[in-house]
Amino acid sequence: MKWFDAREGEVVHIRGRPATFSFFPTYQGAKREGVHSILFATEPWNIIQNNLEKLSDANAKRQALAFLVQSRDFFTAAQNSDVSAAKPLLLYYSFLNLAKCLIVKRSGTALSTVRHGLSEQLPVTAGAIHGHVSIDILQNPSVSAFVMFANAIGAALPTPAAPSTHFRMRSQGFLGQVLIGHRIFCQAETIKERFISLDRIEYMQDATAQEAWLRVRAYADDFTRLGYRLNDLSKNLGAAGAWRNVNCSTIIDGRRIIEAETIATTRYGHRPSQVLSQISNDARSQLWRSVTAYPPYRKYYIYIPSPAQTLLSQLLTIYLATFYFGSITRYKPEQFEQILKSPIGPFVFEFFSNQPTQFLYLMASEFMEQEVAKAAIT
Repeated sequence: MKWFDAREGEVVHIRGRPATFSFFPTYQGAKREGVHSILFATEPWNIIQNNLEKLSDANAKRQALAFLVQSRDFFTAAQNSDVSAAKPLLLYYSFLNLAKCLIVKRSGTALSTVRHGLSEQLPVTAGAIHGHVSIDILQNPSVSAFVMFANAIGAALPTPAAPSTHFRMRSQGFLGQVLIGHRIFCQAETIKERFISLDRIEYMQDATAQEAWLRVRAYADDFTRLGYRLNDLSKNLGAAGAWRNVNCSTIIDGRRIIEAETIATTRYGHRPSQVLSQISNDARSQLWRSVTAYPPYRKYYIYIPSPAQTLLSQLLTIYLATFYFGSITRYKPEQFEQILKSPIGPFVFEFFSNQPTQFLYLMASEFMEQEVAKAAIT
Protein backbone atom coordinates (compact mmCIF):
# COMPACT_ATOMS: atom_id res chain seq x y z
CA MET A 1 0.00 0.00 0.00
CA LYS A 2 1.65 3.21 -1.19
CA TRP A 3 1.16 6.51 0.60
CA PHE A 4 2.08 9.91 -0.76
CA ASP A 5 2.94 13.22 0.82
CA ALA A 6 -0.06 15.51 0.74
CA ARG A 7 0.01 18.29 -1.84
CA GLU A 8 1.02 21.62 -0.34
CA GLY A 9 -1.97 23.89 0.00
CA GLU A 10 -4.55 25.45 2.26
CA VAL A 11 -8.27 25.15 2.84
CA VAL A 12 -10.28 27.40 0.53
CA HIS A 13 -11.72 30.37 2.41
CA ILE A 14 -14.40 32.63 0.98
CA ARG A 15 -15.10 35.92 2.73
CA GLY A 16 -13.07 34.79 5.70
CA ARG A 17 -14.87 31.47 6.16
CA PRO A 18 -13.83 27.97 5.09
CA ALA A 19 -15.92 26.86 2.11
CA THR A 20 -18.25 24.07 3.19
CA PHE A 21 -18.34 21.09 0.85
CA SER A 22 -21.63 20.67 -0.98
CA PHE A 23 -22.98 19.17 -4.16
CA PHE A 24 -24.13 22.71 -4.94
CA PRO A 25 -21.48 25.03 -3.45
CA THR A 26 -21.96 28.07 -5.68
CA TYR A 27 -24.32 29.82 -8.07
CA GLN A 28 -23.61 32.13 -10.97
CA GLY A 29 -24.36 35.75 -10.10
CA ALA A 30 -24.58 38.70 -12.45
CA LYS A 31 -20.84 39.36 -12.35
CA ARG A 32 -19.29 36.55 -10.36
CA GLU A 33 -20.18 33.30 -8.66
CA GLY A 34 -21.87 33.48 -5.28
CA VAL A 35 -21.57 30.98 -2.44
CA HIS A 36 -24.72 29.12 -1.44
CA SER A 37 -25.91 28.93 2.13
CA ILE A 38 -28.16 26.21 3.53
CA LEU A 39 -31.82 26.75 2.65
CA PHE A 40 -34.06 25.78 5.58
CA ALA A 41 -37.58 24.56 4.88
CA THR A 42 -40.16 22.91 7.09
CA GLU A 43 -42.20 22.09 3.99
CA PRO A 44 -39.89 21.39 1.00
CA TRP A 45 -42.98 21.02 -1.21
CA ASN A 46 -43.52 24.77 -1.10
CA ILE A 47 -40.07 25.68 -2.36
CA ILE A 48 -40.29 23.02 -5.08
CA GLN A 49 -43.58 24.52 -6.21
CA ASN A 50 -42.11 28.01 -6.25
CA ASN A 51 -39.21 26.69 -8.31
CA LEU A 52 -41.55 25.11 -10.87
CA GLU A 53 -43.58 28.30 -11.14
CA LYS A 54 -40.55 29.84 -12.84
CA LEU A 55 -40.72 27.51 -15.86
CA SER A 56 -41.07 29.67 -18.96
CA ASP A 57 -42.95 27.12 -21.07
CA ALA A 58 -46.63 27.30 -20.08
CA ASN A 59 -47.41 23.66 -20.93
CA ALA A 60 -44.37 22.43 -19.05
CA LYS A 61 -45.23 24.51 -16.00
CA ARG A 62 -48.84 23.37 -15.96
CA GLN A 63 -47.83 19.72 -16.28
CA ALA A 64 -45.04 19.91 -13.67
CA LEU A 65 -47.32 21.57 -11.13
CA ALA A 66 -49.96 18.88 -11.72
CA PHE A 67 -47.32 16.19 -11.16
CA LEU A 68 -46.29 17.95 -7.95
CA VAL A 69 -49.84 18.03 -6.59
CA GLN A 70 -50.15 14.30 -7.19
CA SER A 71 -46.75 13.62 -5.65
CA ARG A 72 -47.61 15.56 -2.52
CA ASP A 73 -51.02 13.92 -2.16
CA PHE A 74 -49.54 10.43 -2.54
CA PHE A 75 -46.83 11.33 0.00
CA THR A 76 -49.39 12.62 2.52
CA ALA A 77 -51.57 9.55 2.06
CA ALA A 78 -48.53 7.32 2.57
CA GLN A 79 -47.70 9.01 5.88
CA ASN A 80 -51.13 7.94 7.15
CA SER A 81 -50.89 4.41 5.77
CA ASP A 82 -49.54 1.28 7.42
CA VAL A 83 -46.31 -0.19 6.04
CA SER A 84 -47.96 -3.55 5.50
CA ALA A 85 -50.83 -1.99 3.56
CA ALA A 86 -50.49 0.68 0.88
CA LYS A 87 -47.53 2.79 2.07
CA PRO A 88 -44.90 1.32 -0.33
CA LEU A 89 -47.15 1.72 -3.37
CA LEU A 90 -48.24 5.24 -2.43
CA LEU A 91 -44.66 6.33 -1.90
CA TYR A 92 -43.53 4.91 -5.21
CA TYR A 93 -46.15 6.94 -7.06
CA SER A 94 -45.16 9.98 -5.03
CA PHE A 95 -41.51 9.52 -6.03
CA LEU A 96 -42.46 8.80 -9.65
CA ASN A 97 -44.38 12.07 -9.95
CA LEU A 98 -41.65 14.02 -8.16
CA ALA A 99 -39.09 12.57 -10.56
CA LYS A 100 -41.28 13.62 -13.50
CA CYS A 101 -41.36 17.15 -12.06
CA LEU A 102 -37.57 17.25 -12.06
CA ILE A 103 -37.38 15.83 -15.59
CA VAL A 104 -39.71 18.57 -16.86
CA LYS A 105 -37.80 21.21 -14.92
CA ARG A 106 -34.42 20.18 -16.33
CA SER A 107 -35.68 19.80 -19.91
CA GLY A 108 -37.98 22.83 -19.85
CA THR A 109 -40.60 20.99 -21.92
CA ALA A 110 -43.67 18.90 -21.14
CA LEU A 111 -43.51 15.10 -21.20
CA SER A 112 -45.55 12.92 -23.53
CA THR A 113 -45.66 9.14 -23.01
CA VAL A 114 -44.03 7.96 -19.80
CA ARG A 115 -43.57 4.38 -18.63
CA HIS A 116 -42.03 3.03 -15.46
CA GLY A 117 -39.05 1.55 -17.31
CA LEU A 118 -38.85 -1.06 -14.54
CA SER A 119 -40.34 -4.48 -13.92
CA GLU A 120 -40.17 -6.50 -10.72
CA GLN A 121 -39.60 -10.24 -10.60
CA LEU A 122 -40.27 -12.03 -7.35
CA PRO A 123 -38.51 -15.25 -6.38
CA VAL A 124 -40.34 -18.46 -7.21
CA THR A 125 -38.59 -20.53 -4.54
CA ALA A 126 -40.76 -21.07 -1.49
CA GLY A 127 -39.61 -18.94 1.43
CA ALA A 128 -37.22 -16.82 -0.66
CA ILE A 129 -37.49 -13.07 -0.08
CA HIS A 130 -35.15 -11.65 -2.72
CA GLY A 131 -36.08 -11.14 -6.35
CA HIS A 132 -34.93 -8.94 -9.23
CA VAL A 133 -35.75 -5.67 -10.91
CA SER A 134 -35.29 -5.43 -14.66
CA ILE A 135 -34.30 -1.95 -15.87
CA ASP A 136 -35.11 -0.92 -19.44
CA ILE A 137 -31.84 0.75 -20.45
CA LEU A 138 -31.93 0.60 -24.25
CA GLN A 139 -35.30 -0.63 -25.53
CA ASN A 140 -37.43 2.44 -24.78
CA PRO A 141 -35.19 4.94 -22.99
CA SER A 142 -37.06 7.97 -24.34
CA VAL A 143 -40.22 7.01 -22.45
CA SER A 144 -38.65 5.33 -19.40
CA ALA A 145 -39.22 7.41 -16.27
CA PHE A 146 -36.24 5.71 -14.61
CA VAL A 147 -33.81 6.47 -17.45
CA MET A 148 -35.08 10.03 -17.81
CA PHE A 149 -34.72 10.53 -14.05
CA ALA A 150 -31.15 9.24 -14.19
CA ASN A 151 -30.38 11.64 -17.03
CA ALA A 152 -31.94 14.55 -15.12
CA ILE A 153 -29.64 14.05 -12.15
CA GLY A 154 -26.62 13.17 -14.29
CA ALA A 155 -26.36 9.62 -12.94
CA ALA A 156 -24.70 6.82 -14.89
CA LEU A 157 -26.62 3.62 -15.64
CA PRO A 158 -25.21 0.12 -16.18
CA THR A 159 -24.80 -1.21 -19.72
CA PRO A 160 -26.74 -4.40 -20.52
CA ALA A 161 -24.81 -7.33 -21.94
CA ALA A 162 -25.67 -7.67 -25.64
CA PRO A 163 -28.09 -8.61 -27.06
CA SER A 164 -30.19 -7.71 -24.02
CA THR A 165 -31.64 -4.20 -23.76
CA HIS A 166 -32.42 -4.59 -20.04
CA PHE A 167 -30.21 -4.81 -16.97
CA ARG A 168 -31.26 -7.07 -14.10
CA MET A 169 -30.40 -6.23 -10.50
CA ARG A 170 -30.95 -8.59 -7.61
CA SER A 171 -32.84 -6.95 -4.74
CA GLN A 172 -30.16 -7.94 -2.26
CA GLY A 173 -27.68 -5.95 -4.36
CA PHE A 174 -29.57 -2.66 -4.50
CA LEU A 175 -31.16 -2.85 -1.04
CA GLY A 176 -27.66 -3.16 0.38
CA GLN A 177 -26.88 0.24 -1.15
CA VAL A 178 -29.62 2.00 0.81
CA LEU A 179 -27.96 4.18 3.45
CA ILE A 180 -30.87 4.39 5.90
CA GLY A 181 -31.08 1.11 7.81
CA HIS A 182 -27.93 -0.31 6.19
CA ARG A 183 -26.57 -1.83 9.38
CA ILE A 184 -29.92 -3.48 10.14
CA PHE A 185 -29.97 -4.93 6.62
CA CYS A 186 -26.43 -6.27 6.92
CA GLN A 187 -27.14 -7.94 10.26
CA ALA A 188 -30.25 -9.56 8.81
CA GLU A 189 -28.35 -10.82 5.77
CA THR A 190 -25.24 -11.71 7.83
CA ILE A 191 -23.05 -9.68 5.49
CA LYS A 192 -20.38 -7.08 6.15
CA GLU A 193 -21.28 -3.39 6.36
CA ARG A 194 -20.19 -1.44 3.31
CA PHE A 195 -20.79 2.21 4.20
CA ILE A 196 -17.91 4.16 5.73
CA SER A 197 -18.58 7.62 7.13
CA LEU A 198 -16.31 10.50 6.17
CA ASP A 199 -15.20 12.88 8.88
CA ARG A 200 -14.52 15.81 6.58
CA ILE A 201 -14.40 16.85 2.92
CA GLU A 202 -12.42 20.02 2.20
CA TYR A 203 -11.80 22.21 -0.80
CA MET A 204 -8.06 22.84 -1.01
CA GLN A 205 -6.07 25.33 -3.05
CA ASP A 206 -2.58 26.35 -4.04
CA ALA A 207 -3.04 30.10 -4.41
CA THR A 208 0.29 30.56 -6.17
CA ALA A 209 -0.41 27.94 -8.84
CA GLN A 210 -4.12 28.84 -8.88
CA GLU A 211 -5.16 25.20 -8.53
CA ALA A 212 -7.89 23.61 -6.42
CA TRP A 213 -8.70 20.04 -5.40
CA LEU A 214 -10.53 17.95 -2.79
CA ARG A 215 -9.14 16.38 0.34
CA VAL A 216 -11.12 13.84 2.40
CA ARG A 217 -10.46 12.47 5.83
CA ALA A 218 -11.89 9.52 7.75
CA TYR A 219 -11.16 7.48 10.86
CA ALA A 220 -8.82 4.57 10.27
CA ASP A 221 -10.65 2.31 12.72
CA ASP A 222 -13.87 2.58 10.70
CA PHE A 223 -12.04 0.61 8.00
CA THR A 224 -10.10 -1.83 10.17
CA ARG A 225 -13.08 -2.83 12.34
CA LEU A 226 -14.83 -4.11 9.20
CA GLY A 227 -11.75 -5.72 7.71
CA TYR A 228 -11.19 -3.16 4.96
CA ARG A 229 -7.81 -1.81 3.91
CA LEU A 230 -6.95 1.82 4.58
CA ASN A 231 -6.36 2.52 0.90
CA ASP A 232 -9.99 1.55 0.28
CA LEU A 233 -10.63 5.20 1.10
CA SER A 234 -8.97 6.44 -2.10
CA LYS A 235 -10.12 3.44 -4.19
CA ASN A 236 -13.80 4.13 -3.54
CA LEU A 237 -13.86 7.91 -3.88
CA GLY A 238 -13.73 7.91 -7.65
CA ALA A 239 -12.55 6.20 -10.81
CA ALA A 240 -9.36 4.16 -10.72
CA GLY A 241 -6.36 6.44 -10.39
CA ALA A 242 -8.40 9.55 -9.55
CA TRP A 243 -7.55 9.65 -5.83
CA ARG A 244 -4.58 8.77 -3.65
CA ASN A 245 -4.12 8.18 0.07
CA VAL A 246 -1.78 10.76 1.62
CA ASN A 247 0.32 10.74 4.77
CA CYS A 248 -1.43 12.12 7.84
CA SER A 249 -0.29 12.18 11.47
CA THR A 250 -3.48 13.55 13.00
CA ILE A 251 -4.95 11.78 16.04
CA ILE A 252 -8.37 12.79 17.40
CA ASP A 253 -9.47 11.39 20.77
CA GLY A 254 -6.97 8.59 20.36
CA ARG A 255 -8.26 7.68 16.89
CA ARG A 256 -6.02 7.80 13.84
CA ILE A 257 -7.11 9.96 10.93
CA ILE A 258 -6.42 8.92 7.33
CA GLU A 259 -6.65 11.25 4.34
CA ALA A 260 -7.00 11.05 0.57
CA GLU A 261 -6.92 13.72 -2.12
CA THR A 262 -7.66 13.99 -5.83
CA ILE A 263 -4.61 13.35 -7.97
CA ALA A 264 -5.63 15.91 -10.58
CA THR A 265 -6.11 19.57 -9.71
CA THR A 266 -8.44 22.08 -11.33
CA ARG A 267 -7.09 25.40 -12.56
CA TYR A 268 -8.99 28.59 -11.81
CA GLY A 269 -8.65 32.16 -13.01
CA HIS A 270 -9.20 34.79 -10.35
CA ARG A 271 -10.86 32.89 -7.48
CA PRO A 272 -11.09 29.23 -6.37
CA SER A 273 -14.87 29.69 -6.04
CA GLN A 274 -14.97 29.65 -9.85
CA VAL A 275 -14.29 25.90 -9.92
CA LEU A 276 -15.90 24.58 -6.73
CA SER A 277 -19.06 23.41 -8.51
CA GLN A 278 -17.00 21.54 -11.10
CA ILE A 279 -14.92 19.86 -8.38
CA SER A 280 -18.05 18.82 -6.45
CA ASN A 281 -19.75 17.48 -9.57
CA ASP A 282 -16.74 15.30 -10.35
CA ALA A 283 -16.92 13.72 -6.88
CA ARG A 284 -20.65 13.39 -6.23
CA SER A 285 -21.24 10.07 -8.01
CA GLN A 286 -19.21 8.23 -5.35
CA LEU A 287 -20.70 9.94 -2.32
CA TRP A 288 -23.80 9.06 -0.30
CA ARG A 289 -25.25 11.55 2.15
CA SER A 290 -27.79 11.78 4.92
CA VAL A 291 -29.79 14.89 5.67
CA THR A 292 -29.45 16.01 9.29
CA ALA A 293 -31.17 18.68 11.37
CA TYR A 294 -27.90 19.96 12.83
CA PRO A 295 -24.76 21.57 11.34
CA PRO A 296 -23.34 20.93 8.82
CA TYR A 297 -26.73 19.40 7.75
CA ARG A 298 -25.17 16.73 5.54
CA LYS A 299 -23.22 13.63 6.54
CA TYR A 300 -21.18 12.00 3.76
CA TYR A 301 -20.26 8.35 3.20
CA ILE A 302 -18.46 6.16 0.71
CA TYR A 303 -19.59 2.68 -0.27
CA ILE A 304 -17.21 -0.26 -0.63
CA PRO A 305 -18.93 -2.65 -3.07
CA SER A 306 -18.49 -6.38 -3.41
CA PRO A 307 -16.66 -7.45 -6.60
CA ALA A 308 -19.91 -8.46 -8.33
CA GLN A 309 -21.97 -5.48 -7.25
CA THR A 310 -23.29 -2.82 -9.64
CA LEU A 311 -23.54 0.61 -8.03
CA LEU A 312 -26.29 3.13 -8.68
CA SER A 313 -26.46 6.71 -7.48
CA GLN A 314 -28.10 7.24 -4.10
CA LEU A 315 -31.33 8.75 -5.45
CA LEU A 316 -31.73 5.98 -8.04
CA THR A 317 -31.20 3.31 -5.39
CA ILE A 318 -33.90 4.77 -3.13
CA TYR A 319 -36.25 5.06 -6.12
CA LEU A 320 -35.55 1.48 -7.23
CA ALA A 321 -36.09 0.03 -3.74
CA THR A 322 -39.38 1.91 -3.39
CA PHE A 323 -40.54 0.64 -6.78
CA TYR A 324 -39.63 -2.94 -5.81
CA PHE A 325 -41.54 -2.91 -2.54
CA GLY A 326 -44.41 -0.95 -4.09
CA SER A 327 -44.78 -3.44 -6.93
CA ILE A 328 -44.86 -6.38 -4.52
CA THR A 329 -47.44 -4.58 -2.39
CA ARG A 330 -49.62 -3.99 -5.44
CA TYR A 331 -49.47 -7.38 -7.11
CA LYS A 332 -48.56 -9.83 -4.35
CA PRO A 333 -49.40 -8.32 -0.95
CA GLU A 334 -49.12 -11.71 0.68
CA GLN A 335 -45.46 -11.84 -0.42
CA PHE A 336 -44.85 -8.43 1.11
CA GLU A 337 -46.26 -9.70 4.40
CA GLN A 338 -43.76 -12.54 4.18
CA ILE A 339 -40.92 -10.06 3.65
CA LEU A 340 -42.01 -8.02 6.68
CA LYS A 341 -41.85 -11.18 8.81
CA SER A 342 -38.47 -12.18 7.38
CA PRO A 343 -35.07 -11.20 8.86
CA ILE A 344 -35.03 -8.05 6.68
CA GLY A 345 -38.43 -6.96 8.02
CA PRO A 346 -36.92 -4.46 10.52
CA PHE A 347 -34.92 -2.92 7.66
CA VAL A 348 -38.09 -2.49 5.58
CA PHE A 349 -39.86 -0.77 8.48
CA GLU A 350 -36.85 1.51 8.99
CA PHE A 351 -36.72 2.28 5.28
CA PHE A 352 -40.33 3.42 5.15
CA SER A 353 -40.10 5.30 8.45
CA ASN A 354 -37.15 7.53 7.58
CA GLN A 355 -36.23 7.26 3.90
CA PRO A 356 -39.22 9.17 2.43
CA THR A 357 -38.35 12.44 4.19
CA GLN A 358 -34.67 11.99 3.30
CA PHE A 359 -35.60 11.51 -0.35
CA LEU A 360 -37.83 14.58 -0.29
CA TYR A 361 -35.08 16.85 1.05
CA LEU A 362 -32.48 15.43 -1.32
CA MET A 363 -34.86 16.00 -4.23
CA ALA A 364 -35.64 19.54 -3.04
CA SER A 365 -31.89 20.19 -3.18
CA GLU A 366 -31.83 18.97 -6.78
CA PHE A 367 -34.65 21.34 -7.74
CA MET A 368 -33.06 24.31 -6.03
CA GLU A 369 -29.48 23.30 -6.88
CA GLN A 370 -28.82 24.31 -3.30
CA GLU A 371 -28.71 22.28 -0.10
CA VAL A 372 -32.13 22.18 1.56
CA ALA A 373 -32.42 21.12 5.20
CA LYS A 374 -34.91 21.09 8.01
CA ALA A 375 -33.86 23.20 10.97
CA ALA A 376 -34.19 21.77 14.46
CA ILE A 377 -36.88 24.15 15.70
CA THR A 378 -38.41 23.48 19.13
